[in-house]
Amino acid sequence: MMESSLEITKLCESWWGRVADSSKADQRQFAEQLLELLGWHDTAPAEPRPVLTQLGAVAYILRGDGQTAVAAYFVMPGSLEPPTPVIQRGLDYCETTRWLVNETRATHLDYAFITDLHRSYLYDARTDELLLHANSPDDFKRDFVDILTRADVERGALEEVRRQPRSYAARQLREWCHHWCETFMAGAAGRPQAVLTEDVALLAIDRLLVLRYLFDHDILKRTGWRLRKRFADLAAKAFRADPRGCGKQLTAMFHDIWFDWKADLFAANPALDAVLERDEVAVPLLKEFSLHSRTKFSIATILESFNYGEAAEKARVRMVPEIDEDREVYLSKQTTATIDSVHIEIDLEDEGYRAVFFWFDKLVALYERLEVEFDAKMFRGTPPEQEMDLFAWSEIAAKRPQALADKFQHVIEHGLTMYYSSSRQLRIARLMLYLHLVSRYDLTKQRFLQFPPMQAVFKPRPRVLESDRKQIFQPQTKNDNEWYL
Repeated sequence: MMESSLEITKLCESWWGRVADSSKADQRQFAEQLLELLGWHDTAPAEPRPVLTQLGAVAYILRGDGQTAVAAYFVMPGSLEPPTPVIQRGLDYCETTRWLVNETRATHLDYAFITDLHRSYLYDARTDELLLHANSPDDFKRDFVDILTRADVERGALEEVRRQPRSYAARQLREWCHHWCETFMAGAAGRPQAVLTEDVALLAIDRLLVLRYLFDHDILKRTGWRLRKRFADLAAKAFRADPRGCGKQLTAMFHDIWFDWKADLFAANPALDAVLERDEVAVPLLKEFSLHSRTKFSIATILESFNYGEAAEKARVRMVPEIDEDREVYLSKQTTATIDSVHIEIDLEDEGYRAVFFWFDKLVALYERLEVEFDAKMFRGTPPEQEMDLFAWSEIAAKRPQALADKFQHVIEHGLTMYYSSSRQLRIARLMLYLHLVSRYDLTKQRFLQFPPMQAVFKPRPRVLESDRKQIFQPQTKNDNEWYL
């Protein structure tokens, strides 16, 4: 293996030494020589596809044991960005690797190995993760050779490559978001019409996080308008030689999301729009935003990205909701006659951000249970369904509680109040509520019409909560006063 590693280094260096007079035939020759040194003999190039032609790449399909399939892409020198600067910017892809991993996923292959015989990337195309990278032939020899040889692939070495923990992706996402928050604020500096506070700059970040989450949970199904394609076309334009107009198109997209689906988070903000409309801000933003792995945009990772700062805030990110006996008793007493007025107050400062998910789901579960009871009661003494007339149906519909119509919307509009003590708590809880609502619509496949208004859900925390007031002023019993005796 040592001799083979030395041959690999010589091969890579000789390829880069003759870049100026290299040809397509030379590219295939060097690619196949490298594959042979890795134990892949008699491997023929894959059928050319438009993406490969556009990128000047040649591809080989490596199937060792008949189960694991690796797409090996060889591109011309200079086509790949050095991996280290890419990762330092919090990204997972450069432009070339993003295209090729998408191609790998489209052809249902497991892994994508991409190299120009100097810089190399290895991705798990199934999970969208960057597994290994090399900035030089020496790095490739050290990290890749014992993974990509035919014998190693057949023994399952690719599955043994260490995946980065969620905290790593969360930290990358956090640093990227902070970088762009500062960029937005710097872009507004010196412009009186676009004074941008940190909270407003973070609003742009939250819009992008919700937007990306929607890509993987496509609940916005409406004829003639698909959000994912519209954003993909806009991102592709940002990579073109003439990307003028990207900023205005991005703000127009945000406006349409607010107009069509009433998402308060996307409501017009003149100061923010003035910054995002500038192509010198929007174009690099769109480029980088397209070069993140989708693994960063799960609810768990986004929430974990807020695990920084003071200890109390870090605890609120990790805090697991506890059973509240008073609330449980309160919910257990509800009937179809009272369900529309059920209401729960959450104190984010004491209960943490996961309470948003926990009590949202508790209320939905209550609505679902009472819906079963209501339907059983209503139809118990009625004629068979085929014999019921319009008036009978109308009578049943009139008696139906509003909470049973759109349960998710009713929870937000009537069932919850969340008290916050800082702008950070408001931001995180609001973002988590948006993401959780999207996930629930996607999971249940319920028809989505629009986002419910969320301003009324969040209120500044009073000095004394109503629940505390009841606890303080409740009548004293004999047992309560025993310690005075």
